[in-house]
Amino acid sequence: MKATNYLLLLVFTVTFLSCKTEVKKEMEPTTPEIAVVEEKSIYDKLGGEEGISAAVEQIVAKHLENEQIKHYFISLKENPAYFNQFKQHVKDFLAAGTGGDIKYMGRDMINSHKGLNISEADFLSAIDDILFVLDDNKVDRVSRNELLAVLYSMKNSVIKQ
Repeated sequence: MKATNYLLLLVFTVTFLSCKTEVKKEMEPTTPEIAVVEEKSIYDKLGGEEGISAAVEQIVAKHLENEQIKHYFISLKENPAYFNQFKQHVKDFLAAGTGGDIKYMGRDMINSHKGLNISEADFLSAIDDILFVLDDNKVDRVSRNELLAVLYSMKNSVIKQ
């Protein structure tokens, strides 16, 4: 029996001594790193001045091919200087309306469309052309939808003026 007690004492001592004697430190609180993500404007997402300019050129070309609305644009094309001025106003308007630092100096939407008697179907057809160009240029869905919201906000200033 003494041998058993010694054996148990030996096992207990070996087990006890083999345990780690390191004292655990309390965990120090960490401060989470906060990443500041700067959201790009629609203007930047569309490629800035260069991207807007290219898009407007493509949109106007698409409008000129669109049987439903091309009659609004053909007369503009007859005077190249006026046609270029018109396109520049559209570029400036789009740049200013999407967050660019360009100042739009043209007429407001109501006066720009006065007397054209644009129908809702014509407006939607023009929107379709714009969406086609955005899709063709691989503009991401979020930017596309943001621009679509800007365009729809002008609907009542464009139709039936």
